[in-house]
Amino acid sequence: MKPEEFLHYQLKTMETVLKEDIQYHGKNYWKEVYFIPNALTPIGVNDVDLSIDFMGKHLKYPICVGSLAGGYKKFIPINEKIAEFTAKYNIAQGVGDQRCILQDDADEDALKSYQVVREKNPDGLVLANISGTVILESKDYVKDVQKIVDFIKADGVEIWVSPLLDILVDPRNTGYQGLIERIHNLTYQLHVPVFIKSFTTGLSNEDIRPLWDAGVAGINIQGVGGTSIARIETVKDLSTSQKQTYPPIKRPFDFWGIPTVWSLLDISLRPENREIPLIVGGGIRNGREAVKALALGADLVSFAYPVLIEIMEDFGYPDEENLKNWFLKIITQMKITMSLLGVRNIKELRQIVRNRTILIGRTHEWVRGRNLQYPPAHYKDVCSP
Repeated sequence: MKPEEFLHYQLKTMETVLKEDIQYHGKNYWKEVYFIPNALTPIGVNDVDLSIDFMGKHLKYPICVGSLAGGYKKFIPINEKIAEFTAKYNIAQGVGDQRCILQDDADEDALKSYQVVREKNPDGLVLANISGTVILESKDYVKDVQKIVDFIKADGVEIWVSPLLDILVDPRNTGYQGLIERIHNLTYQLHVPVFIKSFTTGLSNEDIRPLWDAGVAGINIQGVGGTSIARIETVKDLSTSQKQTYPPIKRPFDFWGIPTVWSLLDISLRPENREIPLIVGGGIRNGREAVKALALGADLVSFAYPVLIEIMEDFGYPDEENLKNWFLKIITQMKITMSLLGVRNIKELRQIVRNRTILIGRTHEWVRGRNLQYPPAHYKDVCSP
């Protein structure tokens, strides 16, 4: 995709996300993860500590703002707001795809949309972001990835993969042949950790094992359950009248992939994956679901679409402090949930999974069908510096 085509694609995507319904409305499989409350809990809400050590930094909350925007003048205030927010609450953040930084004649405003991240969040955990397709197309991919990392002084880099999106954008796409070898070289030559991120379709154990063997530092699971990149592509092509039909027009691949919780279980329940740091997102919409993700093996819970919506509300109604109130509600819900389970922190949360969490329905069937053990004999370790 040429630079000018990518800019047009970004703008059209953002417009679609903000104006159209591109969310998953199928079964919420987080509801098939049941917590058994502790009726005699000795833990008060104020006793709960949500902090976690991740990538050598101590975060106050196990939250990551997913990659959203960058590369255009109108995205500057969005990234500025996100950076101020993540700095204030000491949480992690990603940035939008940085391929435009690799242009020799990159627009000044495009560069500013990324520079503002470190200006407003000088000490926070920030992850650079680039597509696996760009890495395959680059003649000097190690130099290019190091450039985007250095540009925002990132603590790590996410390489996102989405064969479905690549095919929808360009049916001539030839896949990711050779990408693992390049990722292996990046993990040994870059000065920062490399994460692999799925893009709204999830990952399986078969996907992540060769990546871990190639030296990646962690995995970002963005599964089916929230925003669908394929649905965005569908809606872009619909006329106004088609968008207004009921039920909405759908295409076969609109919600293709693995539900987020299934993807998480497929990876975290396997003993050989206990040391793999996991960022998990895709349809997590409240604090109780966030705690379920943490209990099942997530180290950070990722939010993107909800953050974007609250930011846009704040631009229109700044006195309402929508983003702040949304976030504090999420944190309060997380603390209440952990209090009612009788745990003080994420380590204790993982320890009670075996006797206070059950799986039902299709999620239980997934675990059995994938030959996984639940409850696990040994659960995933909590990340440390």
